[in-house]
Amino acid sequence: MNALLEVQGLQTEFVTRSGVVRAVDGVDLVLHKGETLGVVGESGCGKSVTSMSIMGLLPKGVSRIAGGDIRYNGTSLLSLSAAELRKIRGNKMAMIFQEPMTSLNPVFKIGSQIAETVRFHMKVSKKEAWSKAVEMLTKVGIPRPEQIAIEYPHQLSGGMRQRVMIAMAMACGPEVLIADEPTTALDVTIQAQILDLMRELQEAQGTAVLLITHDLGVVAETCQRVVVMYAGQVVEETDVKTLFRQPKHPYTRGLLASLPQLAGEQHRLEPIPGSVPNPAEMPKGCRFAPRCAFRTDVCDTVPPELTEVEAGHKCRCLLVQEGLL
Repeated sequence: MNALLEVQGLQTEFVTRSGVVRAVDGVDLVLHKGETLGVVGESGCGKSVTSMSIMGLLPKGVSRIAGGDIRYNGTSLLSLSAAELRKIRGNKMAMIFQEPMTSLNPVFKIGSQIAETVRFHMKVSKKEAWSKAVEMLTKVGIPRPEQIAIEYPHQLSGGMRQRVMIAMAMACGPEVLIADEPTTALDVTIQAQILDLMRELQEAQGTAVLLITHDLGVVAETCQRVVVMYAGQVVEETDVKTLFRQPKHPYTRGLLASLPQLAGEQHRLEPIPGSVPNPAEMPKGCRFAPRCAFRTDVCDTVPPELTEVEAGHKCRCLLVQEGLL
């Protein structure tokens, strides 16, 4: 199956007071048409930086892609000019941001913001673009779309603003949709509605979705494959069912052990000790070793590679690779 989006050995760096820090270090991702790939991990593991790198939205002057490649339909996005990238971004590739209140322009009406995207990419009249904006608001389940289109972001609830973001992202029928924590700030019932809406639009348009989240429950419900990130690296990759039934990496096991259980025997939550390492002071060997209950001396000195340990199942752990875990 041909890949729609390929990320190969991505390295993203930031300039800080402590020097140059590598926030994403050698990340590989493959996204196929129509599938949903989940990217999970704790805050600070590099998920959002990876998505911003893919979309070409890294802050200028303080960040850069130091290595690797990002290919869309076989074309390297890193080789494109800013003008060429703008033609793809928002049209063929779109993104739903984590905070809709800060992503929407507070001084422009909802309909105008969606219509602007439509006019830029589809070259239609103002009237046609406005009609398309109202149509998209209807598709995402917003009541009174004509009225909402003339209102401002602050007049809407969080769930409504997130629907607006989805309407804007899907307006031009993108082939790739990157959703960065799309339900984080919403209550549980609204989360379910937003996820159902994304699934319906994906099925209707055949869009491939890269879903970035820290919520394993969301991954279990929506994704076919999943990538687990830790400290800027991919530590495990497999299909969703295998991940939940037979997690390999100690970090993935820790994430699953920390999930609350609703039924069965009394279950005590098991937090992962310690915290994510400072990107400027990464451990010499395995980056998870300082927090790992299974670590050995070799884990502290030898950095493991991401290796296929079973068919379709990759893991970055020396103990797993040697059959000791």
